[in-house]
Amino acid sequence: MAGLSERVSAAIAYVCGNLPDLRAQLDHLGDRAPLDRLLAAIRDGSDVTRPLDDLHEALLAGGDVLGVYGGSARSVRLAGITAAAPPETLYTCPHRRCARYQWPEPGASAAPTCEIDETSMLLERLP
Repeated sequence: MAGLSERVSAAIAYVCGNLPDLRAQLDHLGDRAPLDRLLAAIRDGSDVTRPLDDLHEALLAGGDVLGVYGGSARSVRLAGITAAAPPETLYTCPHRRCARYQWPEPGASAAPTCEIDETSMLLERLP
């Protein structure tokens, strides 16, 4: 799965970060198969493009106007509004398959895990 486009990587990160909600949404629609196929492709290292597109289409057909590719629209920042300086480390995808990251939680006793296969995320130092 090396060489994923930024769009695909961001979409996988969206799926990973919203897995419980996506499962609930697809259960409500009566068909979790598109998500199951994507998760299987991610786990076995297969090409994720078609399963990701299928999940996106299923979500759109079910009324989600952004699908999996609209993730960046969910986090629009207003001009002139700045975020606090990030910490020096962050957790990233343990398999380097997606763009998901998570800031360390103060006092957390363990690393967060990948929502897809429960592998501990990697703690990386920012440059």
